[in-house]
Amino acid sequence: MQQVTLAAVLEAKERLASLQAELRSTYKMSLVSITTNIPGAVKDTTESRALLRSAVDRLRDVSQEQDFVIIEERFLYLATGPVAVVAVDGDADKLKLSCIAVEKSGYYARLFDLDVFDAAGRQISRRSLGQPERTCFLCEQPAVLCRRLVSHDSREVLGNVRERLTAFASAATNPWPEVVWDIGYRAVEAMLLEAACTPAPGLVDRDNAGAHQDMDFFTFLKSSSALASAMFRCAAAGYQHQGELVDLLPVLRCIGKDGDRQMLAATGGVNTQKGLLFLLGILSAVAAYCIRKTQRVTAAQILDAATIMTSGIVERELAELTTNAMRKLTAGEKLYVKYGVTGIRGEIEAGIPSIRNCGLPVLAKALEQGLSLNDALVHTLMNLMTVVQDTTILHRHNLDTLYEVQEQAKSIVAQGGMLTEAGRAQIIALDKRFIDRNISPGGVADLLAATYFLHVIEK
Repeated sequence: MQQVTLAAVLEAKERLASLQAELRSTYKMSLVSITTNIPGAVKDTTESRALLRSAVDRLRDVSQEQDFVIIEERFLYLATGPVAVVAVDGDADKLKLSCIAVEKSGYYARLFDLDVFDAAGRQISRRSLGQPERTCFLCEQPAVLCRRLVSHDSREVLGNVRERLTAFASAATNPWPEVVWDIGYRAVEAMLLEAACTPAPGLVDRDNAGAHQDMDFFTFLKSSSALASAMFRCAAAGYQHQGELVDLLPVLRCIGKDGDRQMLAATGGVNTQKGLLFLLGILSAVAAYCIRKTQRVTAAQILDAATIMTSGIVERELAELTTNAMRKLTAGEKLYVKYGVTGIRGEIEAGIPSIRNCGLPVLAKALEQGLSLNDALVHTLMNLMTVVQDTTILHRHNLDTLYEVQEQAKSIVAQGGMLTEAGRAQIIALDKRFIDRNISPGGVADLLAATYFLHVIEK
């Protein structure tokens, strides 16, 4: 870092003018010259360079939104501060309006200066577009007027700039837009609420460990917390994806592998939510992808997009298993070979009809009828249990046990489920029977979590 001298100022002006002339001659199009507006004797710092890169990132974003095309970016690191000069294929006046929006895009964005020049080298002013002059750091008066009148003490100005740089440092810790955070935390919330709803026959809940000896409620809290980063990453991957949806699936698979390792590390090697990681990871990604495209989506649109993403997955990953006896099969693959059950792959490829036709309408109606969130979730769990081919039950038992579970669930639903005292009593009794017989409807539990996730994302 070096202090600015008069010689350095003159040299910087010459180098910047030379670079602008070179790019103008080469491309014959609009240029954006970006600098940072930080008072003080030392201008070229790690902080000011980071601020400049942030401004360039904002310019890239608005260029994409407005269909401008960035042709080239050049950076200069001068004693007078870092500079970026960007050649942009787009109308200079419209480009200036977009740059004004960048300069107003946040508290610390007041430290950005984006000057726009047309192909002939004419600088586009705010006044020529009917826009007000930039205001002072400290008041609503034009900045140029405050500087001329020395309206503010230099220490006040520097203090305000420091506040804005602090805001920038804070914002730099958040790499994702708000929608990614919203989707990620809703996915984690869905995991936690599924584990917490009680009574959940055969499943880990707040009262007992269900038909499980290697995990309890606290195991699920650890597991869900460990999978939080994977959920946020899946949402981020969907939000920033630009290609075909099918090309997003391999990215999610890589994120899922990391999440799986984190889950097993948190639980001491116990597989608590591997299936849910796959299911919610896909739904989080396609939800973010759809919201980026349309701003607001329905659960049906998310499920349709998930179908598109996973199109052909059963054929690719399961259909050839019967002819390939060489490799070791997973539990789900063994069930496909034995029963022809396609599991969660088939569910997603088909648009998850159990959620679309059963889970979502049942949950919405239960809440409308005045059930608490806990009771509405248990009620939805019982309804899903009547229609889902639960691979966890099949893995532990057989088709006969699955059919028996479905019939028992239908009987309880017919008695009103959590809406009646008789139904509630039967659910508690079913929990005891499932624990005695080692029956765990884990696949239904995953679909319950996904149902809640889609319900709140749509709302």
